[in-house]
Amino acid sequence: MNVYRKSLVIQLLLFIVFFIMGANLIVGAYLGATMGWINYVLLGVLIAFAVFGFVLYKKEDPRIVVMTPKEMNLIKYLLYGYFFVYIVHMILPSILTTVDQKMLSLVVGIILMGIASYGVNMQLRLLKQK
Repeated sequence: MNVYRKSLVIQLLLFIVFFIMGANLIVGAYLGATMGWINYVLLGVLIAFAVFGFVLYKKEDPRIVVMTPKEMNLIKYLLYGYFFVYIVHMILPSILTTVDQKMLSLVVGIILMGIASYGVNMQLRLLKQK
C-alpha cells in the first residue's frame, strides 16, 4: 500500500503527542494539585504540535512510502488500543469508587506511553525506508 511520506510524519507527531498525554496522566495525578500550571504547559505543547503538524502537512512532499497491510493494521490497532485504554481510564473511577485514582493513573499512563512508544518506533522504521 502506498502512503505519502508526509502522512507518516503527521502520524509520528500524533504518537509523540500521545506519549506526552500518557506522561501527563502520571504527572497530573501526583503533581496536579500542587502545580496547576502543568495543564497550561501541556496545552501550549499540544498547540505547538498542532501548528507544526499543519505546517508539515501543507509542505509539498510527493515522496511515497510502501506499507504492508500488516503494518497498516498494526497502526490501526495501536490507535484503537490507545483510545480504549484512555476511555477506560475516564470511565472506571465513576463505576468503581474503590479504585485508587493515583495508582490507576500510573498504570494507565505507563500503558499509554508504551503504546505510543511502539507507535513512534514503528513510524520511524517506516520513514527510514527509501
